[in-house]
Amino acid sequence: MKEIVVIGAGDFGKEVAWLIEDINKKAPTYIILGFLDDDTDKIGKQLNGYECLGPVSSLIELNKNHHACAVVAMQDSDIRRQIVKMFPEFDSWETLIHPTANISASSKIGKGCIVCANNNISVNTAIGDQVIMNLSVTMGHDCEVADYVSIMSGTVVSGHVTLGDGAYLGSNSTVVPGKKVGNHSRVGAGSVVIRNVKDHLSVMGVPAKVIRF
Repeated sequence: MKEIVVIGAGDFGKEVAWLIEDINKKAPTYIILGFLDDDTDKIGKQLNGYECLGPVSSLIELNKNHHACAVVAMQDSDIRRQIVKMFPEFDSWETLIHPTANISASSKIGKGCIVCANNNISVNTAIGDQVIMNLSVTMGHDCEVADYVSIMSGTVVSGHVTLGDGAYLGSNSTVVPGKKVGNHSRVGAGSVVIRNVKDHLSVMGVPAKVIRF
């Protein structure tokens, strides 16, 4: 079995530990060493049965002593990016896929991704590194998803959609076929994107409109 550490001891980190437990129920795969988090109030404490072992900077020592892989359980793409950049020599970012996820064999998923329960990823879709797909996301055919994208629960991404680097899609949002959400842009929860969204914009509503430049 492979030893793994979860970076981030917040709510999503605990959900990721649960995801790993579900993987192990299907086929014993991982030993969870614990969490890493820079919150000093959490270090040394038990969180859902796993200890917060130390700050994020402890990763290299853990990898040296345990040959551990790691996953970054932070929904904020900027924080995920910062953490990955802290460890340029570390190459054991684990991709976690829940056993209930339905993924076409013709689609590809990069390193360090988290694909939660009841996701559906259709054919010929390419997903980059460090992407989070929370519960019950539907991803259509022929989509292109760049690195560090965060897709929250219940979101529907239609066919031929492009999601730029660091894009964020809020819970239960929808992107209609063929549209693009630009780099570092944010789509509010429940919104419906019917037009392309340029880089560094926030949109919200039905249909989605720009709320911040």
